[in-house]
Amino acid sequence: MRYLFNSVFGVFSARRLLALILLALMSGCSSVYVLPRVELTDHLKNFVVMKTSKTDFGANESRIIALSREFYRHYEDEFDLLVFMAHNPYRFMDQWEVGRRGTMNLVRNAEVGTGSSIVDVGGIFGSENRLRGVISLIHPDRIFTESMLLHEIMHLWYTDLEVIPTTMYSHWGFSSVGGQLGGFQQADIRSLGDGKYSAGNFAPQRAKTSVPYSPLEMYLAGWIPPEEVPDIWVAEDGSWLMRERSGGRPQHQTDAEGDRIFTASQISTWSIEKIIGKLGPRTPNFEQSQKEFRIAFVLVTDGEEPVKEEYLDATNLFIEEFTKKGPISTWFRNTSRDSLLNFWEATRGIATLDLGDLRSFRR
Repeated sequence: MRYLFNSVFGVFSARRLLALILLALMSGCSSVYVLPRVELTDHLKNFVVMKTSKTDFGANESRIIALSREFYRHYEDEFDLLVFMAHNPYRFMDQWEVGRRGTMNLVRNAEVGTGSSIVDVGGIFGSENRLRGVISLIHPDRIFTESMLLHEIMHLWYTDLEVIPTTMYSHWGFSSVGGQLGGFQQADIRSLGDGKYSAGNFAPQRAKTSVPYSPLEMYLAGWIPPEEVPDIWVAEDGSWLMRERSGGRPQHQTDAEGDRIFTASQISTWSIEKIIGKLGPRTPNFEQSQKEFRIAFVLVTDGEEPVKEEYLDATNLFIEEFTKKGPISTWFRNTSRDSLLNFWEATRGIATLDLGDLRSFRR
């Protein structure tokens, strides 16, 4: 299952959309491009509910823009992150595209020395000063499931600039970064000879289990000094070793432990000094960087299926546990078969998400 990410493409699409609107207005066209209709229906303590004709916003940038602009008609520009969650009672997980469960649209970035370019298209999304990114989730449970929200938040600092060589755009690929954006742990690397390797149960584009942000991810986000980032082993041209099957799909080849095998002919080691030489020093540094982020959640429905009270309660619980400034509640952790981490835990308690009472920010 792959994660798809559209921060860079989202930025350029937004610019094209703005250009289209301006062109239509300047030319006196009678048919001006109109954003999808959106209505905010409920103001709750920890999230709001919006209604639009389709919950396809994860694959439809114009709807993301419309949702964002409607949100800011009712709320002050006091949020770093907006998270739109699809009301998806029947759990149609591939309704946006096969494998697409979450996306990030990078809206604003003024930090240098990271994996993201300087950009500011906040006005298009209705935010004049503060909004940094808009995240879309296929279902509220993706706040925790597959560490989707942790993954997408990390894309604030890794979008379009190459940090280390990788075959997975804006992800760590076949490397020992071992964080939310993929890779494995250095201790798991096994050389099998003839340019073949295995490295445990990992994915090159996401974390297979809930893991804390890796040292490199923590550095790029501005939460630790560069001295805490270990050297990184990189298979620059890594790719899975597949076995052809007659009449069927290719199958991953595995080692004696059952771990998938990958091949590579270009192996390199990347120190943090080498990365800084490529990107430049991270500015602001870890002492001055932002570590508190205000976040708002929005449940988006198409209005065809009523939102049940238990669905609202579950969504509220996911939000409260994820933004908690402390460990996840033991009873909540025990309800899941998967390991769970909230944002505070994933950042080692260095960074926090501020939820507050959303209603206090109404215009």
